[in-house]
Amino acid sequence: MLKKFIFTTAVSLTLTASISAVYASQIPDTKSFPHILSTGQFPQTKWGTVRHSFKLEIPQKSNAITQINIEVPPGLSVKNNFSISDQSGRKIQANTTVNGSKIAIAFAQVVAPTNILNIDMNRVNRRGTSNAWLYRVSAKFVGSDAEIPIGVAQFRIYF
Repeated sequence: MLKKFIFTTAVSLTLTASISAVYASQIPDTKSFPHILSTGQFPQTKWGTVRHSFKLEIPQKSNAITQINIEVPPGLSVKNNFSISDQSGRKIQANTTVNGSKIAIAFAQVVAPTNILNIDMNRVNRRGTSNAWLYRVSAKFVGSDAEIPIGVAQFRIYF
């Protein structure tokens, strides 16, 4: 009986440890449309103030991006403290505004295709409790004022 209990516990812990802590959903056609590659939180706990980061790929066949809009989920508040860089770590100049649960990142220069943007929201405050925070991300493209949804950045926290 004890061996069975130890075996069941070991299998359960192994399966729990193998589940990734972050997920990102994307639009299926990733060859010609911007999409979220990955998400991450630091620290990986339910602390009051954390940093939420995600990577956004702009593929070669995509149009250039002029603005990114992010909808902050209920239970979180975001301070106007962002770091935006490309895949080489070079900072990208942008005007950021936070208006309640809406974030607008307007780029000083258009972001051309074949870029990967690293967007860090450095001061995210938790007011509620959840194991999954979902940010809806949309973009505006060159030559259009329409706001097009490009994905959901999902941050999962496990104990």
